[in-house]
Amino acid sequence: MRIFILGCGGSRGIDSRPTAFLIDESLLLDSGTASEVLSLEDCARIDNILITHAHIDHICDLPFLVEAVFDLRKEPIFLYGIKEAIEDISSHLLNGTIWPDFSRIPNPKEAKLSYKTLKPLENLKIGSYTVLPIPVNHTVPSVGYLVDDGKTAFAFTGDTYLTNSFWEKIQNNERLRAIIIEASFPNRLEEMARITKHLTPDLMARELSKLNRMDVEIYVTHLKPFCRKEVVADLDSLSKKLPLKILEDGMQIKL
Repeated sequence: MRIFILGCGGSRGIDSRPTAFLIDESLLLDSGTASEVLSLEDCARIDNILITHAHIDHICDLPFLVEAVFDLRKEPIFLYGIKEAIEDISSHLLNGTIWPDFSRIPNPKEAKLSYKTLKPLENLKIGSYTVLPIPVNHTVPSVGYLVDDGKTAFAFTGDTYLTNSFWEKIQNNERLRAIIIEASFPNRLEEMARITKHLTPDLMARELSKLNRMDVEIYVTHLKPFCRKEVVADLDSLSKKLPLKILEDGMQIKL
């Protein structure tokens, strides 16, 4: 499995693209970034999109991506998410007012976007992957994902604060090779992290201790651009005790 990091920032800014991970060319995990990085041909190869939640930094490229490939695909793009995320996207973004409702264009039978509602904690087969959405602790209904292709697997926390169920659901997966976990704010802004339901490096380390495994690679994502240098410094201090890698836009992970 290959994961191309289209964007891994906690917001948009100079040298910071919002969250989107492209898995083996056809599965997109969150859609904060895509059309400004990929060619039209590469965009058209995306068959399925997984959404963790409907905050703008995780969905902001969705309107442009669907529009870009409108004439390049015969089949619709399938957008997967929990009920609340699908409802927010269809009601507040692709609603015919803010942007065209591609689930009804050119007509409902030949629409270029199809919504698929996921049930938390129920495995679903999407292409060659088994996907498990796991509820996490954020300010809006959100899930992380365990993505398993039968040979290797990785887990993505999405945006979260302290949680237990995520770690309980992934820790016994024998194929788990990597975790992508957020650390949005520096340790000095722990109160901000608590209010906005995000992690600091110290809180992240506390969460990772719940995994109780030493055979999994750790990748850190979602650093806020305005405090990135501080977060990196805090992570560097942690790296002496905890092997981890900070994601950067354009990186690739091979599992």
